[in-house]
Amino acid sequence: MPKIDVANLRNVALLSHSGAGKTALSEALLFNSQVINRLGTVEDGSTVSDYEPEEIKRRSSVQTSLIACIGDTYKVNFLDTPGYDDFIAEVVAALRVVEGVTIVVPGPSGVDVGTERSWDLCEGHGLPRVFLVNKMDRENASFSRTVADIQGTFGNKCVPFQLPIGDAQDFKGVVSIMHPPSDLPTEVADEFESARERLIEAVAESDDELAERYLEGEELSEAEIVTGARKAIRSGDLVPILASSATQNIGVIEFLETVQEFLPSPLDGNKPNMADTSAEAADLEIDPTGPLAAFVFKTTADPFVGKLSVFRVFRGTFTSNSEVWNSVRNQSERIGQLYLPRGKS
Repeated sequence: MPKIDVANLRNVALLSHSGAGKTALSEALLFNSQVINRLGTVEDGSTVSDYEPEEIKRRSSVQTSLIACIGDTYKVNFLDTPGYDDFIAEVVAALRVVEGVTIVVPGPSGVDVGTERSWDLCEGHGLPRVFLVNKMDRENASFSRTVADIQGTFGNKCVPFQLPIGDAQDFKGVVSIMHPPSDLPTEVADEFESARERLIEAVAESDDELAERYLEGEELSEAEIVTGARKAIRSGDLVPILASSATQNIGVIEFLETVQEFLPSPLDGNKPNMADTSAEAADLEIDPTGPLAAFVFKTTADPFVGKLSVFRVFRGTFTSNSEVWNSVRNQSERIGQLYLPRGKS
């Protein structure tokens, strides 16, 4: 694996009610990252995330799975969490080790109780988030209706960063509002300008200086809009809305790019609550040369390798000559079995 700078790491939990398509999204992300060479399906029980017999039987996740998408200069760790409240402990544990969240919303049905629960969990943990309107290829899917549903439930700080090219059986792609293409598809030409203006307005509203210049009629530069959006998302003042069809692998690459560009790295995200030996609050400095500080957030029993603990490195460096590493390195190449977002493997 290439050496990845901490600034180019992202740790993102996938949240939603069961059936929104988190596992299918994970499968498409792995396929696009060339980790797998074919797309498995939940119906066939052939996905990487849902590999336990109980998950295959239920056709839904019962535990959190770890999905690593690695490029030459970046790594994004996605945590595919269960959607049913019966397994809420898995979700809460996952939120302890991420800096950002994606809330997946089904395009045909819109906001449901699982969406609201996911939002409340993000609020409670102070985590920036994006909405992904999935299953846009399904019958009755409507991006505009789902956006209105999201905004009506969670407020107007939720703003589309993309427009879909078609709905339901006509869905064939997405167009970025943040980075306008040189050749705008005719299907979105009528609504693009108003969507772009609303996005710029939302970015300006989150920054007093930008707001003053915007109200005075001054045009904001592309760099200022992107920087302002990144800052607003990380402070929770702006929540992007994206579109995709995970099973058709449409909009998934664009989703990954948005996560990399706008969600925080371990350097920018919330730091864990720590206490010193006297029980006084203490800051955890991110330092790869400092003493090792790690948090075991999941322990599972694998029938082939036995008990396996998955952990997050918050400080220090976890090296290949570590005694702990030597005990697990044979199985560490399995996707998600070893989680080292801030260390070195």
